[in-house]
Amino acid sequence: MQNFSEALNFRHATRHFQLDKMIPEKDLKFVLNSAIKAPSSLNLEHWEYVVIQDKDTKSKLKDVCYSQQQVEDASAVVVILAKKEKLLDPNSPEVNKLIRERIPENGIPIAINFLQSFPNSDAFTAWSKSQCYITAAFLMMAAATLKIDSCPMEGFVNDDVLKLLNYSSEEYEAALVIPLGYRREPRTPAKVRAALEEKVTFI
Repeated sequence: MQNFSEALNFRHATRHFQLDKMIPEKDLKFVLNSAIKAPSSLNLEHWEYVVIQDKDTKSKLKDVCYSQQQVEDASAVVVILAKKEKLLDPNSPEVNKLIRERIPENGIPIAINFLQSFPNSDAFTAWSKSQCYITAAFLMMAAATLKIDSCPMEGFVNDDVLKLLNYSSEEYEAALVIPLGYRREPRTPAKVRAALEEKVTFI
């Protein structure tokens, strides 16, 4: 297993996967368990994961991801679904119970008021999706520690993805599609990022 620094330098958006090398089940579960441990606003865990390994389903998913080949070639594809307002309504018994279990008592009214403060459902969905990007980062970094490659994707047709996976568009929105597998060739060119001095201001 690579350490955090090694994993950071290893990870990149991989678009060409080895077709005959599958991710072992124990490694895939490690990656998913790592993703589940990500923080989320109000501890609501806004996400659900659909893991696609079936070849025919990956092929159909590729068709609604603008024919991006890495979707079909990957060993597994993780679709992260964001819960919409309907599933995170603080007035529902399930969500109200979750809030009371996970938030200190003096913070409960603040949490409920916050969930009711969004001006419209689109704003709520955007907030929920933003939480899913956190778990996606955990997922990809956990994968990189095992030298498993990933490719975070926002290029897909949301309603078609949900229809394929049999999820309601009234309850969910697809946040990210992340193919996982093993790179076919070494990364070229080397990763380029701005220097710390260009991006960070200390006050």
